[in-house]
Amino acid sequence: MLHLYSNGRPDYKRIAELVKLSKTDLSKISQVAKSSVRFDANIPEPVAERLREIANIANLVAQFFAGDLQKVALWFELANPMLGNVSPRDMIRIGRYKRLLNFVIDARDAEAATPR
Repeated sequence: MLHLYSNGRPDYKRIAELVKLSKTDLSKISQVAKSSVRFDANIPEPVAERLREIANIANLVAQFFAGDLQKVALWFELANPMLGNVSPRDMIRIGRYKRLLNFVIDARDAEAATPR
């Protein structure tokens, strides 16, 4: 799988690297100072919360791609016609996490409803 958690704890740095979010991006989406963005035990809670949300989406997408890390990373990068030709990473950057999550859940539900 994606190994975004170790010992039951989120690997915040790995999550940010998977989606290629910079400290500037994380600062903006979590509304904390860029100088406060860190990945250790003192990670600001808003940053930790955003990264857990992103890990949630990544794990849902990984189920579709049979856990293929490269495919999941590419999915976040590429413009998606179903998202108005915006990449999932850019959706996150502009604060549209909930819309992205709903898109992923709807896509999973549609896939599950499709006869094999």
